[in-house]
Amino acid sequence: MGRVVFDAATHVYQFEGRDIPSVTTRIAAAGLLGAGAQFYTTASAARGTRVHLACAEYDHGREAVLPDTERGFLDSYTFWQKMMRPTWSHIEQPQYSSTHDTAGTADRVGTMNGQPLIVDLKTGSPASWHGLQLAMYDLLYDDVPPQQRRRLALYLRKDGRLAQSVEYLDPADYTLALNLMKRTDTDGDHLPSLERHVDP
Repeated sequence: MGRVVFDAATHVYQFEGRDIPSVTTRIAAAGLLGAGAQFYTTASAARGTRVHLACAEYDHGREAVLPDTERGFLDSYTFWQKMMRPTWSHIEQPQYSSTHDTAGTADRVGTMNGQPLIVDLKTGSPASWHGLQLAMYDLLYDDVPPQQRRRLALYLRKDGRLAQSVEYLDPADYTLALNLMKRTDTDGDHLPSLERHVDP
């Protein structure tokens, strides 16, 4: 069995030499990103990437470096971490599902208070498609039955306050996720480059 590869420069996943549709590419192809997609900029994407990398460094026990203007996002995350004490099995690891022919990178997969958990970190505001995004990430893994993981989005605060934790519970997210994963009209050349990171 091969290994999925994510090229950060081109924002493309490949598995055994073949381009694979990503979670956000499938969401974008369905037109579900909403009006907020127009506000994604190169600068906001770069900020999201820097913050995600800093949070990953923190979780790996290494020094995390961020500009002073962005340090609050990391403080917001570490505040939540110290309070909730999750245990991570996957940190920013690309994943491919042959069942659904879809790839993606959930920010965190692990457990919290003995329950399986999947988490996405956000430096922007809540959006209607975030629950769907997390359901699709969940379906990339087959170690836990679908809908058994808690789905959390952590909205990190620029001022360093405790991250806002939003749990997505709607089972309809999984129905829509499965339908989107069946679609074949996901030509990446005609879609916004959203993998990784899509926070406004």
